[in-house]
Amino acid sequence: MKVLIASPRLGRLVSRLREMLPPSIELVVSKTRSDEELISLVSDVEVIVCVRLSAEVARAAKHLRLIQKTGAGVDAIPFAVLSDEVFVANTSGANPIPLAEGIVALLLALAKQIVQRHNSFKRKEIKRGQGVELRGKKVGIIGLGHIGREVARFLQSFEMQILALKRHPDETLKTQLCLDFLGEPKDLDFILQESDFIIVTVPLTPETRGMIGEHELGLMKQTAYIINVARAAIIQEKPLFKALKEGWIAGAALDVWWPPHWWDPKWNPSGTLPLYPFWELPNVIATPHNIGSTDKSSDITLRIIAENIVRVADGKPPINQVDKNLQY
Repeated sequence: MKVLIASPRLGRLVSRLREMLPPSIELVVSKTRSDEELISLVSDVEVIVCVRLSAEVARAAKHLRLIQKTGAGVDAIPFAVLSDEVFVANTSGANPIPLAEGIVALLLALAKQIVQRHNSFKRKEIKRGQGVELRGKKVGIIGLGHIGREVARFLQSFEMQILALKRHPDETLKTQLCLDFLGEPKDLDFILQESDFIIVTVPLTPETRGMIGEHELGLMKQTAYIINVARAAIIQEKPLFKALKEGWIAGAALDVWWPPHWWDPKWNPSGTLPLYPFWELPNVIATPHNIGSTDKSSDITLRIIAENIVRVADGKPPINQVDKNLQY
């Protein structure tokens, strides 16, 4: 069986992946990630391991049985052109604990103004602003999946009040996590109004794209912070930049970016910067969508990918299947 690794960036993982696979599995690695090259390679490929995939490449893969996403988010997969016979799987669950740790680190950095104090001290200045005491504060978790649940567990130790949203609320889960409130998507406005910190961990789907815009940001307390480690497009870019620059909210930590290809010469040949340079704002902490990356999480990700390749080769369904209708 032939497997296409559809990104040169993933090529460094191939030697480790080969060690996990039987010799009958052939791995082919893209050199350019261009659609032209990928289309030339996929005619007899049964599995594509990718970060993102175009509809043109998916259509050209006539023997495709599995699209294996390297992370949890599958918003860059062309579901509309996939037949019922093609599985889509992700590596959800590979890093909930390190990502939750990263979220707590960002929350603490915002609350204690760590980055701002560090930067001012380097300039031989003393930042006089006060930090935020977490005990008794309310944190709203938008999306209570693997990551959101770990965040809730961690934040209990700070004696914070935990509010959360889940597509299908579960009273048992509310009790297990000692949540003060567990609502559904229609309760978003309430969570935004009440919370001192908002944490976005919901997947990007047609339903969640742009779910937080000018109206929603306007509901937040002026002293509140927002943390997004999921996908940028869940929060509308222009209103968020405006809210941060004009002080509608106190600040943000962003481990996500709207155009995912700013520094990719294929997608941005002019090299021009985006319209909204969040990292220039003094109340923003910006990280390059890797706050949860650790050596351990990489190993788990590879094991999931290897297991799914073997399962498909053996005629079995993969683990971590994505619902192609819900797109998560």
